[in-house]
Amino acid sequence: MNAITLNEAKRNLEQIIDQVIADAEPTIVVTDSGQQVVFLSLDEFNSWKETLYLLANPANAAHLRQSIAEAQAGNVEQRELAEE
Repeated sequence: MNAITLNEAKRNLEQIIDQVIADAEPTIVVTDSGQQVVFLSLDEFNSWKETLYLLANPANAAHLRQSIAEAQAGNVEQRELAEE
C-alpha cells in the first residue's frame, strides 16, 4: 500500500487515481496534522463490502472456508456455466 502526503495528492490527483484503479491497490493520503484517509477504487471498495457481508454470517463464513480448503487441496471440478 502506498502512502503519500496531501500536498503530493493535490499535485498529482489524476495520476494517483489512475494508479489506484490500475493496481487495485489503496493509497493512504496523510494530512499535515497526521490524519490519514484512503483512496480506493469503487470496484475494490464494493468487493471488500461484499466480502464483509458474506463473512458476517457464521454459517456462510464456515462454508466459504471449507470451499477454500477443498480448492487448496485440489478437490475441484470444472463446470460449464449454464446459459439462460
